[in-house]
Amino acid sequence: MNKVLQLTAQQLPSVRGSLQAAGFATAATLPAGAIFLLRGHDCVVTAYRSGKILIQGTGALEAEALVRQAIGHESAQNEGEVLFPVVGGDESGKGDLFGPLVVAAFAAGTVIDRQAVVEAGARDCKLMSDEEVLRVAKRVAQIGRSAVRVLMPDEYNAAYARSRNVNILLNGLYARLLADLAAEVKAQTVILDKYGPRALTLWEDVRPFRFIVETHAERYPEVAAASVLARAAFLHGLGKVGLENGYGILPKGSSRETQSYMRKVAHERGEKGLRMVAKMNFAPIRDCLHDLFP
Repeated sequence: MNKVLQLTAQQLPSVRGSLQAAGFATAATLPAGAIFLLRGHDCVVTAYRSGKILIQGTGALEAEALVRQAIGHESAQNEGEVLFPVVGGDESGKGDLFGPLVVAAFAAGTVIDRQAVVEAGARDCKLMSDEEVLRVAKRVAQIGRSAVRVLMPDEYNAAYARSRNVNILLNGLYARLLADLAAEVKAQTVILDKYGPRALTLWEDVRPFRFIVETHAERYPEVAAASVLARAAFLHGLGKVGLENGYGILPKGSSRETQSYMRKVAHERGEKGLRMVAKMNFAPIRDCLHDLFP
């Protein structure tokens, strides 16, 4: 498969940095007119002086997503209304049946910090493997200040029982986490990935920073960094809760395979055992418990 993109010369350094951070290797020999050629596991990306990007191979779609993510970061860096320091926020685990709910915030003090985040390979964690998430999270943690809040399943279930709505629960977690980090770094801008309409009303009082809520806000490097940190914390939490309760590695997501494993846990340990490893508000869990314990 071949993909061709037309970029500007100013965007090429960000693209190159992002691909290298994702594990692409630089080729020593270049075709005529090329300024760099990077080889991934199953694709090749060639950039030309004209700004054209040629992506070849079976992994072209994934590489194109990386390039577009880098372009988004470049665009976000050039937006004059975003003043530094900037704090970004994102969550992980909301759609995972097992494991914790995690919210994370990351602060870039300067445009230099922002560029370092891009070069570290931070982007929407849904485009990354677990191994890459863990690797990039270590890099990001060394760049700027960050904060992470992890709700393990037992704590999550107790909190959900009080709020009865996961977005209300997220509002409470974000309101404290983002406000505290923003105050610590004296943020001028706070950016949050939109998780529902309630995100727009996170605070009722006036705050001393510009508050931006957008869908796909991972185009901002600070939100991408928070996305990576949140997913890394989720993966650690998922592994921890599985080992502590004698299950080993618990499945991610909420697929049929995950639901099948959930029914196995419910059959062996009952509601009490399930409560220690899973989010009890998920409809498949409620249906399963109703079937097993009518």
